[in-house]
Amino acid sequence: MNRREFNTLMLAGAASSIAFPALAKTENIELHVALDYPPDNVWLKTTQRFADAVADRTDGNVTMKIAHSGATGSWDQAIEALQIGTNDIVLESIGTLDRYDPLPGVEAFPYLIKDLDHFKSVYYGDVGAEFMDEVADRSGFRIIGAGYRGARKLTANRKVVTLEDLAGLKLRVPPLKMYRRTWELLGASPVPMPASEIFTGLQQGIIDGQENPLEFIDTNKLNEVQTHVMNTDHVIGAMTFIFNDTRFQSLSPELQDILREEGEKAMLWATDEVLSIEDEYESHLVDGGMEIVDVEIDSYREKVAPIVEDFPKLQKWVEKFQQVEG
Repeated sequence: MNRREFNTLMLAGAASSIAFPALAKTENIELHVALDYPPDNVWLKTTQRFADAVADRTDGNVTMKIAHSGATGSWDQAIEALQIGTNDIVLESIGTLDRYDPLPGVEAFPYLIKDLDHFKSVYYGDVGAEFMDEVADRSGFRIIGAGYRGARKLTANRKVVTLEDLAGLKLRVPPLKMYRRTWELLGASPVPMPASEIFTGLQQGIIDGQENPLEFIDTNKLNEVQTHVMNTDHVIGAMTFIFNDTRFQSLSPELQDILREEGEKAMLWATDEVLSIEDEYESHLVDGGMEIVDVEIDSYREKVAPIVEDFPKLQKWVEKFQQVEG
């Protein structure tokens, strides 16, 4: 039995055990939402906007109980909880689903998304709709909306400009295949680690650096344990609302439409919000003692280009994303 078949059986079993009834217009329902982000963070604000809009559109019949700051466990535990029905929605990046099927990992493919216009054209166009449907079919998870996180940056306690500067750098990466292979090709020593352990890992010297968008670097006060931010801009990632697709399909068509529409609106709001405060994040980090460094980005792109050979099942989708005009 492969992983997809196992997941299908698990989801079917969970669905039968908790019934997943369709929602009638007069029925009240509370959806449990989990995310790993703290108060005042843009992603918690995004989730609250989503919850408020859905409550408003359903005259208060559909509400959301939001568990933030990893209250229901790490992001991978929160996603696993979707399968048994203890969570209904998780806010995370699309690529976190690559443990269930390789396809969502395309979100973290290096230098695939060119800029913000390309980001919106991909995820909010025909290719994005097809991609999200295929993710649901292959992984068992329905994703709704795509929120721009900002480009991922490398941080370290030394200046990194050339590829040679990366040699021997113990670099924290998310526990996802795409990130690990990207940094192996670039010459660093990737160390998979949960996000919750980054600050302590840097503080104790277990790792020398990490890579994340400016929002994460600033929110988690990494300026206290890192000296440099490198503009590697290797991934322009997408946050999303993740549902158990069996659970999602059990809801009334009317509610499904509301969740899609309001989820997309919330993620587009988040995109604009991140854009509006990216300069502020950078200023905070500089004021906190960090130096912003430009890298030899063409050499980085060239060095990771062979990564498509390591993920042949993604080649079709890499090409689809690349062909979208933005």
